[in-house]
Amino acid sequence: MSVSLKELCQMVNVPYDQARALIESESSDGESVEREEATLEDTVMEDTVVHADLSGGLEGEEASLLAPEQVQFDTVFNRGREEDSNAEEGAHPRKRLRAEKTWKKVINKKRRMVGKSYVGKQKQKEIMREPWAIGPRCSSAACAKSAKHHCSAIGTPERNNIFNEFWQHMTWEEKRMYVHGLIDVVPVQRRRGYENSRRSNSFFNFLRVSGQRRRVCKSMFLSTLGIGEWSALNWAKEGPTQADTEGQTHSNARRSVAGHEFIHSFLQDLPKVPSHYCRSTTSKQYLEPVFQSMADLYAVYCRAAAEKNATPLSRQVFTDEFKRLNLGLYHPKKDQCNICCAFKTGNLPDDEWQHHLLQKEEARAEKLSDKNKASNNTMVLCMDLQALLLCPKLKASALYYKTKLAVHNFTVYNMLTHSATCYVWHEGEGSLSASEFASCIVDYLSAHTEPDTFILWSDGCGYQNRNAVLSNALLQFSMKKNKVVIQKYLEKGPTQMECDSVHSVIERRLRDQDVYLPAEYVNLMKKARVKPHPYEVKYIDHTFFQDITKLRLCKSLRPGVRPGDPTVHDIRAIRYNNNGTMDFKINHSDDWHPHPSHQLRNSTSDSHTVTPLYSDRLKINELKFKHLQDLKEVIPKDFHSFYNNLLH
Repeated sequence: MSVSLKELCQMVNVPYDQARALIESESSDGESVEREEATLEDTVMEDTVVHADLSGGLEGEEASLLAPEQVQFDTVFNRGREEDSNAEEGAHPRKRLRAEKTWKKVINKKRRMVGKSYVGKQKQKEIMREPWAIGPRCSSAACAKSAKHHCSAIGTPERNNIFNEFWQHMTWEEKRMYVHGLIDVVPVQRRRGYENSRRSNSFFNFLRVSGQRRRVCKSMFLSTLGIGEWSALNWAKEGPTQADTEGQTHSNARRSVAGHEFIHSFLQDLPKVPSHYCRSTTSKQYLEPVFQSMADLYAVYCRAAAEKNATPLSRQVFTDEFKRLNLGLYHPKKDQCNICCAFKTGNLPDDEWQHHLLQKEEARAEKLSDKNKASNNTMVLCMDLQALLLCPKLKASALYYKTKLAVHNFTVYNMLTHSATCYVWHEGEGSLSASEFASCIVDYLSAHTEPDTFILWSDGCGYQNRNAVLSNALLQFSMKKNKVVIQKYLEKGPTQMECDSVHSVIERRLRDQDVYLPAEYVNLMKKARVKPHPYEVKYIDHTFFQDITKLRLCKSLRPGVRPGDPTVHDIRAIRYNNNGTMDFKINHSDDWHPHPSHQLRNSTSDSHTVTPLYSDRLKINELKFKHLQDLKEVIPKDFHSFYNNLLH
């Protein structure tokens, strides 16, 4: 049957002008266009013949794949549409796509694999092969009497299930492994008659019924699976015999168990740090930031295995064990939140996601508005904690397996003058509780009392910025200094604050720098920026921190008391007034509402006093102290006294 280009366009519902223009764009003259049309006609005729030959044995989707209209539509017109769409997106036009699913050879292979009729060859001639079929069951009287063979115990429904599962749901590789697992190849134990027999193995055939292997005769085995004797023989011999693998299996199992135990101990011995933002909601731990990637960590594991004369397991096994232990390479990004993660995985309705985006944009617009309002009378600040720093900081391989001293940097940034103050301390002088952060913030505000209003921007980290301890400290400062302090929170998500630039500059300065003492971080931070002026860095100790929990000005930060009322995490802004009252906002665009906890406990003087948080330096973990002592071999002797004097 000959089909013209115009008739073909009508068959597939594609405009003739569009198809001709597509061919002309790939042709140089009118004659080549005619050749293209002739080629299309010849192709349709050939595919029609193929369709006629195989249509009797094809069903459903496979038969439709060989329709000439669909073949031409996929190979010509879809290609043109893909090129047009790619051109609109600015991408390079794609080449002609191969519709392999429509190839006669591919469909033939698929039909043969699932046991259907297919076109085979016999002496260079194509013939139609019959579909695979289950054979008759075993009728041997010897099998019926045998206590070893269970041919008579396997019913027809079980045989049909085995046959259908074998041919309809397995690839050739899976069929080979399936047969190989059901035939036991064992050495011949006793020979009768011929001494020079070439037979070296015996074959025991089994069928799996209800999860159990039942031994059957060869005839029953082959007829149930519908395969030939040579196929079963070759598939059974492709793997090692049972005698060869008996010792290897136990040896491999022992090596595998030992390998997993070594990976487990290796990962457990590596020093870890908790999450920064979501430490109260996750048990995941993170390796200290000395590994750049999983490949870097795996290379260290391989070197450790070589030192212990252990055989390293594969990268995939190592990664699986790493995930099973709930470990991570980096600190969790505190800008991520449950709403963002839920939307990425498709578990959040679009309206809730849109509301989240609106709140994020509202917070950014509010911060920009406050930034423009900054003046000598209104100080606008942002603050955040830098990612964990470690001391000593070296490239020596000994640091991989040793825990190191944690160093913290809390930064306060002035949006008007672009000045920044960094409060630096190590874990031997203070921890990361709300009192530490409140002490730093109050110290900064007390050193800049010229403005009448302070606006503090931060993320919503609970133990750091959104808690009753900090609220009590800011309320007391507002009352004592006769100032107004406004605390505002960015929406969870990609929080972008100006103090992040300070941390970025510091990290760039610390790159490729060896640090032996926490005090060296202070010197490097001071040199990190020159213009407009260097950063102010305060290296503080345990005597700096005040126990703000002693303040009892505000009972609770939560604005509601009943179920369904707003919680602490719903607050977007808090205003601390100099008369001792507090106001709050649920949205940045809302009006101020009086906070229900504004009634102060000022009946006793104890509610206004604070005491030092620590009476002495903090003790570090005994194991960490031991590791730091071990690391002194890669640290100059001039710095050993610092690590010797750490309390533990």
